[in-house]
Amino acid sequence: MGVLYEIVIQIAASGIIVELVMKLQEKLNHLRKEKGMSQQELADKIGINISYLSRLENGHHEPSIEVLKKFMDIFEVSADFLLNEGHEDYEVRIQDKNLAERVRLMDLLDEEHRTALITVIDSMLTNQKMRELLTQKPAAPSNA
Repeated sequence: MGVLYEIVIQIAASGIIVELVMKLQEKLNHLRKEKGMSQQELADKIGINISYLSRLENGHHEPSIEVLKKFMDIFEVSADFLLNEGHEDYEVRIQDKNLAERVRLMDLLDEEHRTALITVIDSMLTNQKMRELLTQKPAAPSNA
């Protein structure tokens, strides 16, 4: 098997999930599991045979346009996300609609303001992480 990496970074506090994925088959498998679906459930929902879905997830077949559209609908992703295999490609999904709109509008800021905003966000996330670390209970001493 080739070296295929999937990096999933989850920032739970903000509801932002960033995924960097390389191959279509990995994306299909990951998205199915993320939805908590078995291969049989997904195959039934799409209207295909489970063995065909298995071959898609193993990279032995490419989906038809119709099947690709069904994947896009079920997983709520674009064709570009599913088909693009670049290392730097990613999708950002934000559940909070107000946050999503603000992130979209950040792109309209000039570089200086965008950099300042990112610095503030980084600082707040670091502060949150430090608070979480400081409020964790220390591990019980071992009696070894």
